[in-house]
Amino acid sequence: MIIIYSVIDKAVKRVKLKAGAVIPSDAVWIDVMNPSAEEKKQIQDQLNVNIQSRNALDKTEVSNPFYNEDSAYYMTVTTLCHNNEGYLDGTPLTFILKDNHLITLRYTQPIFFLNCEASLMRRPELCSKPEVILGEIIHSSVNSIADLLEITGNELDNLLNNVFENPYKSKVKRHTADYYGDAIQNIGRVGNVISKNRESLLSFNRLLIFYNQIENTPHITKREHRQRFHHLASEVHSLGSYATFISQRHVFLLEATLGLLGVEQNKIIKVFTVAAAAFMPPTMIASIYGMNFDNMPELHWEYSYPIALGLIFLSAIFPYIYFKIKKWL
Repeated sequence: MIIIYSVIDKAVKRVKLKAGAVIPSDAVWIDVMNPSAEEKKQIQDQLNVNIQSRNALDKTEVSNPFYNEDSAYYMTVTTLCHNNEGYLDGTPLTFILKDNHLITLRYTQPIFFLNCEASLMRRPELCSKPEVILGEIIHSSVNSIADLLEITGNELDNLLNNVFENPYKSKVKRHTADYYGDAIQNIGRVGNVISKNRESLLSFNRLLIFYNQIENTPHITKREHRQRFHHLASEVHSLGSYATFISQRHVFLLEATLGLLGVEQNKIIKVFTVAAAAFMPPTMIASIYGMNFDNMPELHWEYSYPIALGLIFLSAIFPYIYFKIKKWL
């Protein structure tokens, strides 16, 4: 699907490009989403740009995200979207600056994209030049990341409260190990959100560095928007610092939860250890009097059976009292 955005009579015109149609010269923003083979050829033939497949775009995102080819500047960043299972995932988004056009190539629907499109439709001045649109898209993405990080920070606060309170005080009575097991799963999910946001912020930071190094050309009036992109770079840097902060809190929470789970497991092991120590003397006494030797005078005593039972009981109760005095139980 190819959507063309242009400004006519101070209003933004949004048109879906038909197959084989000519791209108008006044098109400022060309949004290419999940293009077919015919649409790829259509863009490549008319604008002389390289429209990559999804697999190639994934490789470019890692190996060579920023480059210049045939007077076109390619910038691939990692944006965030929800996959089929509902989990947050990173997906590539390519910006192509060519002549007086901004081309966006994507194969998914990033979280911020619809809000950005609505903002551009309401404010025609944002569609005046491709660099302005690029700045607005970056700004929308950064705002989306900021919202996600704020939600994630609040969720970390809730997890901290849940982990450090006594699990038996929770409304749902559950085994302690299960309680902490679920907490670790939630912590892992939050950690994935933080890492995806940091990855996206890093890619946008690299994009801004690359964009600021582009030499002035007739089609890229970078000087007019230097202050705008400098402000965006400051926002990305600030969010990166905040993401690092909540990442450190996440590591602390994970280590604390694992430590508390280890304490609960040690309590169980301690019970078995004390029980084994308490039953060791009675087992020894029972083993002695279970021997089948002829010369065992106790076998012929009148009260040998109750005496043996008494020894077994006393040998079991004394270790228990000793452990209680030592506060090991």
